[in-house]
Amino acid sequence: MAQLTGAYVSINDLVRLTAAYGKVRKKKRRARKLTGDRFSRQRGRGVDFEEVRLYQPGDDVRNIDWNVTARKNEPHTKVFTEEREKPTLVVVDQTSTMFFGSKVRLKSVAAAEIAARLAWVTLAEHDRVGGVVFGEDGTMTTKPLRNSRSVVKLLRDVVTANQALRVNNLQQEKEKLWENMITHLQCAAPHHHRIIVISDFKNISQNAIQELMHRGRHNELQVFHVYDELETNLPPSNQYSVTSASNTIEFDSTGNTTKREYSRRYEVRMERLKTFCVQNLVAFESISTTENLDFLSLER
Repeated sequence: MAQLTGAYVSINDLVRLTAAYGKVRKKKRRARKLTGDRFSRQRGRGVDFEEVRLYQPGDDVRNIDWNVTARKNEPHTKVFTEEREKPTLVVVDQTSTMFFGSKVRLKSVAAAEIAARLAWVTLAEHDRVGGVVFGEDGTMTTKPLRNSRSVVKLLRDVVTANQALRVNNLQQEKEKLWENMITHLQCAAPHHHRIIVISDFKNISQNAIQELMHRGRHNELQVFHVYDELETNLPPSNQYSVTSASNTIEFDSTGNTTKREYSRRYEVRMERLKTFCVQNLVAFESISTTENLDFLSLER
């Protein structure tokens, strides 16, 4: 399926992506068969290894850990707990810094497509899915449910925030938008949720990113960083004009020092984000605006 392009998305664009999630579901099923993962027949649940302890009367002898038993000269058994179903919340950034792109589409459009694909994949796995969308006009929340109406409601919120983006109407401070979104997130996902955050993470305050990572202590947190290639490196040497929300500036990309400093600033920001993720055991993935997302899934 062709990727979404341009500056804006429509609800039809995002609903049409339902055609992609069937392929991903089949692919994931094959992968599970090959790796030997154990899953129960209950929706979205399986078993997780918890600990090894001394064998007690009534324990299943099939779970005896013979290596530990031999080492300690006492019978020990492996303990498993049923994996709890984790409703999924897809957090989508549609604020001013996402309204940028140099090739194929804007970051805001790429984020919308990523959100739609992940939402449809989650529903295909028979898990509950909802989301939090934050944009220039505020934050919208969709309660996680196991039906397509919930996904469509989430995607309509994405479209509403996306189509509200205008070059001459980008006024709110992004730090405040992040703080407001995290407040909504704390109410929507206090614990035992899968939280997927899709953003460029520009202008996020130290406090906001710490609060976001704190959500990962009680939930499964995943980060999808969206970027445009022009943010990583300056274009070939020449004079350029760039238009922002309030003005137009010209710059010269000829100097090597300028190019190195430009790239260094991006790398420093990305390293900071990655470090936060690594320290907090948060899954991290970076996706460019030109990347094809046909096989994007939660286990990518």
